[in-house]
Amino acid sequence: MNLDLTLSSLQDKGHKITNIRKEMVSIFSQAEKPLSAGDMQKALKTADVSVNKTTIYRELQFLVREGYLTEVYIRPQEISYEPVSLIHHHHLICEVCGRIESITNCLANDLNEDVLKKKGFKINKHSLEFYGICSNCPRNINNEKQ
Repeated sequence: MNLDLTLSSLQDKGHKITNIRKEMVSIFSQAEKPLSAGDMQKALKTADVSVNKTTIYRELQFLVREGYLTEVYIRPQEISYEPVSLIHHHHLICEVCGRIESITNCLANDLNEDVLKKKGFKINKHSLEFYGICSNCPRNINNEKQ
């Protein structure tokens, strides 16, 4: 997500650029992983921006409705968000340390074609997340063999 282009686009659509909106777009433009509302609240606090959680949720939903963010489901019962401008990808989620890594090779492309041929069902989008233990964690099998 490009900070200047996003803010300019919002202005062109007639939307106000509030300090909170500007800071949230800035945080997403620098984020290396999906962010939940709680993550955003912490990031705003670190940036010395005082805001209540209701406003954060409202701004996140606004940015989703306007087409700048998409919802992703990394943790059970928690919605995270990331810019729609990212190339199509999936996530590797470490169940020990919580590290999230993106992978861009999509295994579902062949499945999309197969489902369309066999079931006549056209898939418009999909989400695929992998949960396990990352190479940095001591419980990883590769680390235990060393």
